[in-house]
Amino acid sequence: MPAALDAVTFRCTYCGREQQVPDLEARRRLLLEEQREARLRALQEQQHARELREEQREANERARERRRRPFTWLAGLIPMLLAPAIIAVTVFDAPARLGFGASGSDRLEQYVTQMKATGCTIVKDVDAEYANSTVSKLVPVAANQCLRVMAAGGPGHSSLTLMLFNSEGRTVATAASSLDPRVDYCARAAETLRFELGIGPAAKGRLSTVVLACPANEPALPATEAPATKKKR
Repeated sequence: MPAALDAVTFRCTYCGREQQVPDLEARRRLLLEEQREARLRALQEQQHARELREEQREANERARERRRRPFTWLAGLIPMLLAPAIIAVTVFDAPARLGFGASGSDRLEQYVTQMKATGCTIVKDVDAEYANSTVSKLVPVAANQCLRVMAAGGPGHSSLTLMLFNSEGRTVATAASSLDPRVDYCARAAETLRFELGIGPAAKGRLSTVVLACPANEPALPATEAPATKKKR
C-alpha cells in the first residue's frame, strides 16, 4: 500500500493490476486534517512574527524618545527664534505671490515688438507668473516651423536656464544660465514640445515667458571666416 495520503490507486506487485486503494475515504480525511493543521501552524507563526515586530517597533520608539528628550527644549526654542524671520520673508514675498511687482514682462514685450518687424508671430503671448521652483510648459509646433522661446525674470530671478524637449523627451535646445535665456528650434514634423525653465538656488519671485514663430534664417559665417577667393595664376 502506498504511504502517501494523496495516493488514489496502487499496483499489485505480483500481478501488476492497478486498483483503487481500499481506505480512500480515510486517507482523504487524514489529508484534510494535515492540511488544516498546516494552515493553523502557518497562522500561528505569522501572528508570532507580527508580535515580535510590534515589540521591536515599540522598543525602537522608546529608545528614540529617550534620545530626543534632552533636545526637546531646543526644538521648542528654534521656532520661537525663527518666527520673526519667517513672518518677515512671507510679508515681503506676499506682493509677488499676489501678482504684483516686476516680472521681466516689459523686456519681453519690447523684444516681441522688435521681432514682429522681422516677420515673427506670437504662438504664446507674454505670460507672467510667480515661481519658486522649475517651470514646465507645453507648446505645439507645426511642420517646418521655427520656434523661439524666451524667458525673463524679475528681481528675485537673476539666473535662469532654459531647455527644450521634443515629444520623445530628448533635449533639442538649451540656453546657458542668464537673466533672459532664449532657445531656437525648427521642427521637421508637427509635434508638441515642452520647455523647462530652471531657476537659481533659493530663488523666488515673478518671471515671464513668451513663444514666437520666426522665419528660419540662413546660417551666417563665423566672424573669423571670409568667403573663399580664387587664386590668380
